[in-house]
Amino acid sequence: MPNPLSTLTEEEKWRFDLHGFLVLRQVIPPDKLKEMLALIDHLLTVDKSQLPGPLIRHRQEPCKTHIDHIQYAHRLFDELAWDPHIMRVVAGLTMNTPRLFHCNFTQMVKYDGDVQSFHRDDSGFKFPPGFRNPHNDYQTAAGQIYCSHLATWVALADVPEGTGLSLVPGSHKSSFATPEGLKPGHHPPVSITVRLSAGDVIVFSTHLLHDAAPWTENYPRMNIFQRYQLSVYFNETHKNGYPLDEYRSLISDELYELESMGREEKAVVRHMRAYFDD
Repeated sequence: MPNPLSTLTEEEKWRFDLHGFLVLRQVIPPDKLKEMLALIDHLLTVDKSQLPGPLIRHRQEPCKTHIDHIQYAHRLFDELAWDPHIMRVVAGLTMNTPRLFHCNFTQMVKYDGDVQSFHRDDSGFKFPPGFRNPHNDYQTAAGQIYCSHLATWVALADVPEGTGLSLVPGSHKSSFATPEGLKPGHHPPVSITVRLSAGDVIVFSTHLLHDAAPWTENYPRMNIFQRYQLSVYFNETHKNGYPLDEYRSLISDELYELESMGREEKAVVRHMRAYFDD
């Protein structure tokens, strides 16, 4: 059965409960980052017909290029989904029963069009006012945090303050409607951006108001976006979700189990505990 002991420090619990996010510095070492960027450059430039399945390269907005299922492209991205530094925080927020259910790469460039509005992620079903969404819930009790839907934003390029991912600190606990006209950007204390170096990671509740601030640099913003949820009984994408059994041979046993639903403590959590116990 899952181990109930939290892997978060008391200060991390306090900060996450207060702000709705944590920043992990230098999770990806420089040598791995260099190799990741070379792989991504190939995936961005090769003809779409040459992309290996199940990868999909597409655009949702003119300024963004996405590569879906990036964890199936190479062992480096596979292992990033269960990196012990990331998994320590993810497990600590999901009662040690996490499941990876979404993963993609995003490249963003400068764009003069309209800025998007802040949003929260959900399962697609809109609960009436006053109801809590069990697919994206946040609770604290007895020294524990329960965050049933969270994301990691992994920076693969430096992100100066004032651009990148924009967050509204503390909004994961807000019960009131977001003011009209509130746009992503660095407007503290209401909204902020976080200065990141390549290899840093933001872990945040997806009930926290978030979106991309306009990118201001002359080089592309590049990040990997991973979403996790409680593994025991939530499966937002049902039969079309992870794991992708047709491509089972492309991923590790650890990732396959992490993408699967289950009640028992997963190998990636045990691996994380052993890593920090050494």
